[in-house]
Amino acid sequence: MILEIIAIIIIVLYLLKLIFWIFKTFFTTPSVPSTPKIHKPDFQKDVVYLYQFPRTNTVPNLSSYCLKIETFLRAFKIPHEIIETPSLRSRNGTLPFVELNGEHIPDSDLIETKLREHFHVPNLAPELEAQATAISRLVDNHLLGLIVKYKASEEGWYDALLRGVPGPNFLKTILRPIIKKLFMSKVHARVGLSIGSFTEEETELLCHKDLVAVQNSIRGKFLFGDKITSADCAVFGEVASAYYPFPNKFQKNYR
Repeated sequence: MILEIIAIIIIVLYLLKLIFWIFKTFFTTPSVPSTPKIHKPDFQKDVVYLYQFPRTNTVPNLSSYCLKIETFLRAFKIPHEIIETPSLRSRNGTLPFVELNGEHIPDSDLIETKLREHFHVPNLAPELEAQATAISRLVDNHLLGLIVKYKASEEGWYDALLRGVPGPNFLKTILRPIIKKLFMSKVHARVGLSIGSFTEEETELLCHKDLVAVQNSIRGKFLFGDKITSADCAVFGEVASAYYPFPNKFQKNYR
């Protein structure tokens, strides 16, 4: 009798899930998620509130996007306050996000664009600005997909990741293999869809090609001369988040 009840419950839950999927797929129009409420209602004017993952002992952030935005804020001396959060997420379900004068801004690329406009960050000459945008896109998309595969294959990555998660150590030890399995599956699926599936040797080959392309673009102390640009922040965020957290293969290959 109990088994029959359990079976009925499972069937009902499955049917409800199927009905919800049919409704969402065929009877609703895709739309941008609703903007969440502001978490800092007592904000100071023109102060950027940066919400990001908690810091680690070896690098300001394990997330290349979080590190990119923090570097951008520091480089251009934009007034800001860092708010570390293991749970809050942006409208798009990601970190980082910022709040500026009561406005919620998700996505690191959109954040950079809005902040450059609001704080009058100077642009490069049109030709150089186009090159800077191309480098940022290369780093934030293709290179990120390759480097995150390095991260997912390293045991030290999960140690660093779990250090930022609240809770007793014994529970983290129990959850570690589960988190690793879920993270690796997620990385494989997302990277496969965005840039393709590659062997370890192929990943190293393509990663090297991307890094050489960035290196060959350097025209001085920074990418475009003696002044830092948003493209420098993107490159630093991606490379530093993989190179510094712990001894790893990426660090060994590109020392």
